Amino acid sequence: MRTWIRDLHLARSEARKHTQEHSLRMSMGLVGLVAIIGIAFPATGFAGKSDPKANLDPGNNGPAITVLVFNFRQAPPETLLKAEKEAGRILEHAGVPVTWRDCPTGNEPCRKGPGRVFFLAMMAGPVQNKFLDTISGYALLPEHLATVYFDYLPRIAGGKSNKNDTALVLGCVIAHELGHLLLGAHEHSSAGIMQAHWGIEQTQRALMSQLSFLPEEARLMKANTLAPEAKNNSSSALTSH
Repeated sequence: MRTWIRDLHLARSEARKHTQEHSLRMSMGLVGLVAIIGIAFPATGFAGKSDPKANLDPGNNGPAITVLVFNFRQAPPETLLKAEKEAGRILEHAGVPVTWRDCPTGNEPCRKGPGRVFFLAMMAGPVQNKFLDTISGYALLPEHLATVYFDYLPRIAGGKSNKNDTALVLGCVIAHELGHLLLGAHEHSSAGIMQAHWGIEQTQRALMSQLSFLPEEARLMKANTLAPEAKNNSSSALTSH
């Protein structure tokens, strides 16, 4: 019994230590990521004031956005394309039509699209501790930057998945992180796609294309306004078990 308790304390201590180290690496990594994307796309494309009327898509009666995708992880193009389609379906159902731009990860510029511009970075992600929840994505509100860790997507029940399953779950994670950028300080919810922790039920719903934004979240996103708190240096993360 004493040995078990001692091992448990050691595990908890190691988990706390890893949390601090992980946070530091994440902060440093995202700062570098913002700099890299800033080279590929001029700084004027980052967060800033815009005319809400200029962002409306008359055909959809909602705020159109453009997502510039930087595939640093080199996720399979077919998987990423299906994931973008699924994320776009989820966001459009909430009243936010999306234009996707797959951007080069070098110094070449990336073409801007309609509406507000958001940035999506596909990353391998830092090594994560088995004692902690897996972090699948991260959003930096002031930079309009969403980061998704392709190697740490929520686990699928049974541990087996095909390319289509991976694409569906990835699409939901992308929609979740873009949701943070659109919702600002409203952060996570108790149900729907904006839940903070995803277990077996959430991944199963993702595979059946049943995860969506709550009606209140959709209303806020269609209003095409960011809460004042979203201008602060804040961030949000999605974790899975």
